[in-house]
Amino acid sequence: MKINRFFIRYRWLFLREGFLYALVLGVVFMCVNVSDVVRSVKIRQLNDASAGINMSQLYAFSKGEIPVSAVDWQRLSAYFRLIMKFFPSQEDAEMFLGYCEYYGLGDKEAAFEHFRHSADNVPYYFWNLYDTGILLFQEGDMDHAVLYLEMALLLPSEKGLFTIANSILYRQFFEGGLNPDLLVRWNQARERIVLLLSAAYYFKGDYGMAEIFAMKGVTEKGISNREPFYFFAGAIAKAQKNYGEAASFFDQAMKEKSRNPLVYLYAAEVMKNTGRAQEAQKILPIGQALKKGVDSAEFSYPGYLRLEIF
Repeated sequence: MKINRFFIRYRWLFLREGFLYALVLGVVFMCVNVSDVVRSVKIRQLNDASAGINMSQLYAFSKGEIPVSAVDWQRLSAYFRLIMKFFPSQEDAEMFLGYCEYYGLGDKEAAFEHFRHSADNVPYYFWNLYDTGILLFQEGDMDHAVLYLEMALLLPSEKGLFTIANSILYRQFFEGGLNPDLLVRWNQARERIVLLLSAAYYFKGDYGMAEIFAMKGVTEKGISNREPFYFFAGAIAKAQKNYGEAASFFDQAMKEKSRNPLVYLYAAEVMKNTGRAQEAQKILPIGQALKKGVDSAEFSYPGYLRLEIF
């Protein structure tokens, strides 16, 4: 009876506390429900945006199997923007958007910002570091280009592959496990990085570092194309007035049937300084012919400046 009288006497307290508890629980459930609704709306919008999108187009284009006109860049970029809007920390989506901006929409400045932001926030995809370095190299900003390219070169393959394997976007391209071709392409990119670092340090006037990377390409096993490394090794030696050494490297580049006009023009120049004037006269016209209608920039390997995401 005492208990009953207590409840009767203080029933207003229990009613008020009960109301407050009910109110708190209601708010909690409401927030959960709203969160579920928002998530459902996001997923539905993403599903709608992805309808009809052929993600394999990007992979085929990156491998050179289809032309740029065969890719639906507008729809793909809209899809990646929507992912970034809903999930701002999805750095792989920003990297893919940068790729679309560069090749499909022709906005190099926007592409650079996307790649740089992705690389600065999640520097484990390899390709965001790689492409940021490539774009900086294209702009002549060698001081910053070497930073991103060296980070890409030093990134352990296991860490990069683990990051890609756990990317929802990449898993859409590699259902059933990562494509073994990915590691092959990765190693090819590393070879390009070594050459780009040699070139970047050469353009910076840091011939010591430039020579280190050039000689890696000249001497290490597994290099698929040594000709560009022979050229830069020769150019570095020429810049330091080691004409005999420079001529030797240029000879090697010419044996590789180089299409770089500067190989022949520089070779002719150093040959004149090493008592090979007659040979210089023979190869000079070859360099002049190759130079016609060709950009005279010292980096004559445009294939090394292609952006990649696979």
